[in-house]
Formats: sequence, C-alpha cells, structure tokens
Amino acid sequence: MTSPESVLLLARSQLWVREQGGDNRGQVVEHFLATVGLAPGQPWCAAFVSWVGQNALARWPLPMTGSCQALFLAATRLNIARKWPTPGAVFLLWKPSLNRFAHTGLLVSQQANSWVTVEGNTNPAGGREGYGVFERTRTFAAEDRFIHWLDAIGA
Repeated sequence: MTSPESVLLLARSQLWVREQGGDNRGQVVEHFLATVGLAPGQPWCAAFVSWVGQNALARWPLPMTGSCQALFLAATRLNIARKWPTPGAVFLLWKPSLNRFAHTGLLVSQQANSWVTVEGNTNPAGGREGYGVFERTRTFAAEDRFIHWLDAIGA
C-alpha cells in the first residue's frame, strides 16, 4: 500500500465520527483535539488532518496542529505548498473575510472539474464549522492551496 493510500484509508475509516454533546465536542473529536494540544470545543479540521497523517505514517512531515495557517506555514518552509491539487494532498481553503486559510482536509480523487475529499468538522453541504467527518465533492478557488506532503518524505 502506498503512503497516500494509507492516509486516505485511515481518513475514510473515520467517516462515522460525529460531534456529540455540543459544537466541536464528543469523545473522538476531543481525542483529535487533544493530540494537537487543544481543549474541547475548538475547531478540529486541522487536528483531524494531523491525527490522520501522524497515525497513518511513520514519517508524516507536517506538524501536529489544530491550525490551518500553521499547516500552510510549515508547508511553505518545506517547499511543498502548491497551487494545484493531486490525490492524497492536504487542501487548504482560503477565507477572504478572515484573511487566512480556515479549513482543511484530504484530497481523494478528481471528478471532472471537482475533487472528492475527506474532511473533519464539516457537513454534507460543505460548511466550515460542521458536525462530523464526511466525504465531499469540492471545487477549489485560485487562492486555495494544496500541500504535497509526499514530496517531503521522498516516498
């Protein structure tokens, strides 16, 4: 099994996860948050990506973080932030009103002009502050970025 296949297999195995007991709460959500040092109740999309990468691979190159912006800064330092998507990459959605990246997930496969993703803290309609892990179909804007983490591990 390739590294991207391992990452996506673990991400997809979490499609059952839903928040419980309030926004950004629940045993599994709080576990994702705790692995990056965050308290319950915080947004958890980046914590999900970090947890998946760290648990799927021995050499995950990105930091354990709950911050989309921190993922981007680390990818920039490693020279693996790109303007184009590829299967297995981490995506970062730019939020103009916040002037930063504000949502993340993993790219599964391309479908015509869109991409199948797996992401935490979303909903079936694609909300940034959702209630679970979902597989979605997304299109991306020119401001969005993609972390080609495989380039950093040389696999």
